Amino acid sequence: MNATQKYYFCSILFLAAAAIFLTWFLEYRYFINDFSRVWSFVFGSPAVFFFNAFLMFLLICIIWGLTGAAGTAAGLGWCVVMILTYIHINKFKSRGNPLLPEDFQLASEAGSLSKFVSVWSIAKLLISIALIITLTFFFNKKVAKRIYLARKKSGKNWLAKKAIGARAAIVLIAFLGFYFSTDFARHNDGSRYEDIFLGTHFTAWNQNRNYDDNGFILGFLYNLQKLRLEQPDGYTEGFIADLEEEYTAIAEVLNKERLEISEQDVSVVIILNESFYDPDTEFNGLRFTDYYPHDGGEITPVLHELQKNYPSGQMYSLDYGGGTANIEFETFTGLTNFWVNTVPYTALIPRAGKVPSIASYLKDQGYTATAIHPFNGGMYKRNIALRNEGFDEFITELEMDYTEHDGNSEYINDRSAYQQVLKTLREGNKKQVIGLITMQNHTPYNFENYETRDFHVLQNEYTSGFDENKIHEIETYYQTVHNSDAYLGEFIQELEQMDEKVVVLFYGDHSPGIFDVTNSNESKEVRDLSRVTPYFVYANYDAGFMKKELPTTTPNCMVNTMLNTLNWKKNSRYYALDDVCIEQPILTATWLDGLDQDFDSETMKAYELLTFDILGGKKYWHDN
Repeated sequence: MNATQKYYFCSILFLAAAAIFLTWFLEYRYFINDFSRVWSFVFGSPAVFFFNAFLMFLLICIIWGLTGAAGTAAGLGWCVVMILTYIHINKFKSRGNPLLPEDFQLASEAGSLSKFVSVWSIAKLLISIALIITLTFFFNKKVAKRIYLARKKSGKNWLAKKAIGARAAIVLIAFLGFYFSTDFARHNDGSRYEDIFLGTHFTAWNQNRNYDDNGFILGFLYNLQKLRLEQPDGYTEGFIADLEEEYTAIAEVLNKERLEISEQDVSVVIILNESFYDPDTEFNGLRFTDYYPHDGGEITPVLHELQKNYPSGQMYSLDYGGGTANIEFETFTGLTNFWVNTVPYTALIPRAGKVPSIASYLKDQGYTATAIHPFNGGMYKRNIALRNEGFDEFITELEMDYTEHDGNSEYINDRSAYQQVLKTLREGNKKQVIGLITMQNHTPYNFENYETRDFHVLQNEYTSGFDENKIHEIETYYQTVHNSDAYLGEFIQELEQMDEKVVVLFYGDHSPGIFDVTNSNESKEVRDLSRVTPYFVYANYDAGFMKKELPTTTPNCMVNTMLNTLNWKKNSRYYALDDVCIEQPILTATWLDGLDQDFDSETMKAYELLTFDILGGKKYWHDN
């Protein structure tokens, strides 16, 4: 074997070993440094693990071809794994979900997102990368030649000396190998369960299970398809036209018994209150305080009083700890993310053009539409998405007249957000629709935010093992949500003094990601406690509400529920949503996990096709 042959043979062996190590390290970091779970994956699904390692090998072979050094390829591969898993760990700790391809669509907002992670954690990442680079440099200088990983340069010209032809061949072969060997993962039928040749299966609706079973690389590749919206079977202009005709006829009949919106001088305010959760929540016979007891009395007394006097219910959130933009999307549009399973604000709506929403519907009734968000307007591409949903004006932290903060919190508080709403109501016409997305209760819950905390975690079998930092984090959250509740009370008092008629739909988008005992409990019933938030419909006049107890439902049904409670006339699309919300009031994977549900019914199939028509189709439905 000559020197060149030894170089390629030893480089391939070295990269194969490096690929196995990097795959193991990737899974170790994916499972957040849990050795037992990594070994369970490696020995429980060895074929899957080694297939992931094979894909890792092809990826670092591409880097090898580009750089011309196997040691450098392994080092750069290690750096990439460190960065990806750092992002994954921070996302998982706050939201309980793995890193997904669509998360990289937020890369342009890295500056805003960096506020949600600690400076020390970023410093540790940079130190780790610096150490890997140093080790790689030392390896290339002192070790590579001894184990035949340094190619002896030969040839008369630059192309020959750099072995450009051989390196290009390595890149091409590795790329084609990766491309064709992952086709089954990148092109899938999107079914809820899909068997693959490795003896495991993809799970379309549960990405935690998907990554757990198939490994990080295959799980990530499977989700690449979500960046494009596949046309579902049965989507035709004729089907959508028939569907619209059916519900237009229903609307004509049922609207005769409803109030004409254009004749109502009533403004509508829809409030998504960031991470607003009621620590006194009860759901399905379970009490949250049994797991997280606290002293100090009611944390959200204003909410409880409003629930006694106005129509109210519980929203089953799509997630906990994050996903605000997806919840916001469902609320405003009445569409669902269940089949889409992406971040519509970043992946779909910017390309979809006009998307029907409560804003566009009320604008057709003579309303003006304003969105308010006391933070970066580009976050989740809201500056584009909200405009496409029909909001004429978008007031962000840069345009707000009120910018008060609580203590040392970095976020504009809810009092200021509500003052901005009141200012908009007073200065606008009598018929406005305002969408407010608050920020006060957003993570992180730093102990130094408040000098005093009125509520303290009590010890029981679940909390006794908490360290000081966890207790401080929870108590800080209790304080911020208590303050938020008080500001809600101030807002309602201001509305009570107004001559203009105002209706408010208020809801918490999700619980925070700090309640590990319930968030990740083995029991689904306990986990559900972390996924229900309060919502209510308030009016500062006698609105003649049709119902007092509102159903537990997902965000896609809430505005429709409000319209029904007010007995206001609706268009054909909202009447179509009536059937969906009756048949499947809770439409999200976390609720449906393990439940036997029929998604082939005419109602659900029509809803899937309507969602596609609006977000990725030809927009055959005209929203009569």
